[in-house]
Amino acid sequence: MLIGMELALASLAVYVGVAVRFYGMDHPDEIHTQLLLPKALFFAFVIVTSLAAMGRYQRLMNEGFSGELLQVGISFVVGLVAMSMLFYVFPGLFIGRGAFGYALVFSFWMIVAVRYVFFRFVIDTDLLKRRVIVFGMGEPARLVTRAVIDQGVGQSDCQLLGYWPVSGETMRVDDARIIWDIRDLPEYAQDHDVDEVVIALEEPLSTLYLDEIQACKYRGIRIMDIQEFCERERHIILTEVMDPGWWLFHSVGLYREPWSEAVKKLFDTSISLLLLLILSPVMLLAALAIWIEGGGRGPIFYTQSRVGIDGRIIPVLKFRSMRTDAEQDGVARWAAQDDARVTRVGRFIRKSRIDELPQFFNVLRGEMSLVGPRPERPEFVTELKIKIPFYTERLRVKPGITGWAQIRYGYGASEEDAAEKLKYDLYYVKNRGLFLDLLVLIHTVEVVLFGQGATGPKSRN
Repeated sequence: MLIGMELALASLAVYVGVAVRFYGMDHPDEIHTQLLLPKALFFAFVIVTSLAAMGRYQRLMNEGFSGELLQVGISFVVGLVAMSMLFYVFPGLFIGRGAFGYALVFSFWMIVAVRYVFFRFVIDTDLLKRRVIVFGMGEPARLVTRAVIDQGVGQSDCQLLGYWPVSGETMRVDDARIIWDIRDLPEYAQDHDVDEVVIALEEPLSTLYLDEIQACKYRGIRIMDIQEFCERERHIILTEVMDPGWWLFHSVGLYREPWSEAVKKLFDTSISLLLLLILSPVMLLAALAIWIEGGGRGPIFYTQSRVGIDGRIIPVLKFRSMRTDAEQDGVARWAAQDDARVTRVGRFIRKSRIDELPQFFNVLRGEMSLVGPRPERPEFVTELKIKIPFYTERLRVKPGITGWAQIRYGYGASEEDAAEKLKYDLYYVKNRGLFLDLLVLIHTVEVVLFGQGATGPKSRN
């Protein structure tokens, strides 16, 4: 229903845009009088595809109206970039800048309005939530609750009906939510309109349970493993239950065709040069503020050794945000919230991420990418590789100025944070591509504007 309404509204917006652009004129120019319907349908298709790519037809406005407004706005930015490129490929679909601008504005507000009415007054969103049973009651089953259900009231699109008990497993979940029923699983699932069964077992699935799981699948119930479920719901890889074989067969993002890597390199270089040009006044002001605060003494920039792709040491350039004697004993320390070593100017440039801007030069030198796992110091990496399983997998791609973990988890300042952020880094490594990079960059703007992620994790799971 929503897709149909928004396709119609976006198409209508093109006609409205053209009408407003040429209001009062007797004869609109030729580009707007011929074949407007295909252009309107193309515009609507790209907008709806962008909304779908951002998950706006899979999520139920759980973050409130302001959150939906922001997410739809980001979708429109993605659509704008996509259409700008497609107009070069299909110039016959070009609408004209004035009419195109009006169409974007009208379609945005009409879609926002219809979504507000749709989710608040037309549809009971509880009825749209996926009804889920977790097959298991041990530690993996508890992780499903920890990773998805406990993320906040109203934040999940799933309704957890309970846990199906499995013989031999130690109970690690709320016993009040165990489903003790004399019926078998397929019969219970059909009677309770179950949409999905998540396999979350401490041991590999036994042939003892294969028949009833297959019977559920035969009846149209989706069968998912815990990794697939948490990857879809939270965009993370659960390292606690991941085995080397699973990662070996599913880490498709580790290899990219040469042409794909060349496109990413071109994207990184072009965007870095553009942002350096746009942000050069900000960088000059930051350098001047650091110089004034230091009384004309001490460096404005500093270079710190970090670990790059394949474990290579790279010199990462940053604006100095700490005192010059921050580590005079030579011992590497985790940066902490309200760190006493941070200067007054440093506190501001760290919160606003201005201290990271010189790393665009690292990107131009080919040492980093715009998007990727954040590079860590060699001293920390040596320890973390020993203590955290699969930590070295994040070193198989170039580190980035920003990354999936930065926008989804926040600022890490401990080994515990490093273990949690690894779940997001591995998601990026597994699914990396130009679209995900663009998505991260758009959300990074949100993080910078609203100050999220600079001082601590957004949540603790």
